[in-house]
Amino acid sequence: MKYVVIVGCGRTGKELAFELSKTENVVVVDKDLKKLDSLGDDFNGKKVWADALDINTLDKAGIAEATAVYLLTGNDNLNLVVGKVARRKYQVKKVILQVGDTIKKKIFSEEGLTIVNRTYLIVEVLKKCIS
Repeated sequence: MKYVVIVGCGRTGKELAFELSKTENVVVVDKDLKKLDSLGDDFNGKKVWADALDINTLDKAGIAEATAVYLLTGNDNLNLVVGKVARRKYQVKKVILQVGDTIKKKIFSEEGLTIVNRTYLIVEVLKKCIS
């Protein structure tokens, strides 16, 4: 069973947490308590109410044991900083970042991080609809 840390409990983070928690150990980190509470009592994972920019928060989330870290905060720069820390300090092999700015996508991917851009994904799906 994999150990997954998700930073950011917005719509994407919440849905991913529910899906992955069916088969994996999942920890969700967010500094907004309301977002964590939106996971409800049925969520089969751990919730950490704290700022992911704090090393103590990452330690509490168990990032050192993580097989994958998803950074889905909606703040590209925060996602990049925490992604670099996850990769460099904790040697997490799979670090996946949500990036909103398409220009930053190229810069961030040069760091060896997996980058997901919502606009790019939607465009690709829409193109397939007419194929």
